[in-house]
Amino acid sequence: MTTKTHIEAFFAHYLKQFPEEVGRCSIFGDYLARTSDAGLYNRKNFDGHITTSAFIVNVDKAEILLLRHKSLNRWLQPGGHFEGDNSLMESALREAEEESGIPKGELVHFSVFENSHVPFDIDSHYIPANPKKEEDGHYHHDVRFLFIYTGGGGNSYNEDEATGMRWVPFTSLDSDETFGSMIVKINNALAARKHNKPNTPQ
Repeated sequence: MTTKTHIEAFFAHYLKQFPEEVGRCSIFGDYLARTSDAGLYNRKNFDGHITTSAFIVNVDKAEILLLRHKSLNRWLQPGGHFEGDNSLMESALREAEEESGIPKGELVHFSVFENSHVPFDIDSHYIPANPKKEEDGHYHHDVRFLFIYTGGGGNSYNEDEATGMRWVPFTSLDSDETFGSMIVKINNALAARKHNKPNTPQ
């Protein structure tokens, strides 16, 4: 399991790579400073807890995979709670396979860091209270990884988790409030890696 010490280390690497995100990530930094190892992944910690998710992209078609999640009724990337996985990256990969039906073997992790366990993105967002689940309002501190899809299609999403799945062109999300800035970040990462390492999976 990824410990607080490991997270603090990759968080420092992350902010060096993306210094413009220091303000955006301040909520996560403050949370990390005041939270023990035991509370980081505890779903009943309503000060907040860490989740993981996966941006799955088809590079050839410049598309990203989105699911219409049942609980939030919104189009989002696959993701969910940490379940004792060996690492946060493995947690994101498990969630991707469980929710989208895409086998792990068809997803290639894409990292902008030498240390592949440093996430592609970190986002803290508020989750409203859910009386049915006896959950107070709290933050999800979502640790996100980028994966390249290498399959041929025909995957079936998990109907227990979502009500729909679709590939969305990057260009359709340029001005999207949720995904616009993330598409820019993904495009920049793909362009940089293509320029520096021609053998990157396409």
